[in-house]
Amino acid sequence: MRRALKTAYYLNRTLPRLVLVGRGVRLPNTAGVWIPVSDGEKKRCEVSRIVFLAHRIDADRMPYTALLTDFDVDQLEAAISPSGSE
Repeated sequence: MRRALKTAYYLNRTLPRLVLVGRGVRLPNTAGVWIPVSDGEKKRCEVSRIVFLAHRIDADRMPYTALLTDFDVDQLEAAISPSGSE
């Protein structure tokens, strides 16, 4: 189980989804790979520009979630599981 060493934004291109993960919070166990794209001190609009420039993905149109506790991660995993409703 991977945990965020610091608060940062992560991108999963498979889902696709952008998340802000708090320091020490575990990364979601989902399809795809969670890659760090920016530190957590930036505004979401700045991160969206970074994602577009680096990955050519319009992050403004993808779902965004703040994961500040492991409970938040549990909720996200349940929502995006095949039996969950999103």
